[in-house]
Amino acid sequence: RFDVEKDPYLRYTRWRSTRAIMQLLSNLGATFSNDKRIFEPETEFPINIAGKWRATLTKPLPAAKGFSQAYPDKGLSDKAKAAVKADVDDASWSEYDVPKGWENYGGAWKKADGEAVFRKTVDIPKNWAARDLELSLGCLDDFDDTYFNGELIGRIDKTTPDFYSHKRVYVIPGKLVKAGKNVIAVRIFDHFGGGGCFAKPSQRF
Repeated sequence: RFDVEKDPYLRYTRWRSTRAIMQLLSNLGATFSNDKRIFEPETEFPINIAGKWRATLTKPLPAAKGFSQAYPDKGLSDKAKAAVKADVDDASWSEYDVPKGWENYGGAWKKADGEAVFRKTVDIPKNWAARDLELSLGCLDDFDDTYFNGELIGRIDKTTPDFYSHKRVYVIPGKLVKAGKNVIAVRIFDHFGGGGCFAKPSQRF
């Protein structure tokens, strides 16, 4: 009833009236969507998984000299199969910044194609337990097999057009989600050129 576009001086009056109505509703037990953003932020906002990940080269291969010599992905090696399990001890693995091309890690990574496994432990709040979640990893170069608590939740192989720039967004089934510590494990196979994770940090949640 307060037309503040026509009569701007009514703007404060409208604000006060709206505030009074909201207070009355709150006193009667009503809740508003913004309440959760203040009191339960973990419910509304994603968990950022950019940063330090543990990683290991499970099957390094000499850098391919050209696209015609690109390596075929023959599936997970025995080392990778063990490395993606939920309960594997990765304490001895090195930590690396993700997202970043793995050639930037130096050492054996600098000129390596082939296979590597990346792992990240995340804390899931109680009110997310048993709920389907969305996992966004951005672009992975070139192929991937992605696991949550030891179970495969998604993969991209050479049959996907532009696989190296395809954004990985996978659904985590609620049956795999528990409160507390959960493990994301990503097996990446680089068949030629640069390898690893190429995404903005905001694309990894």
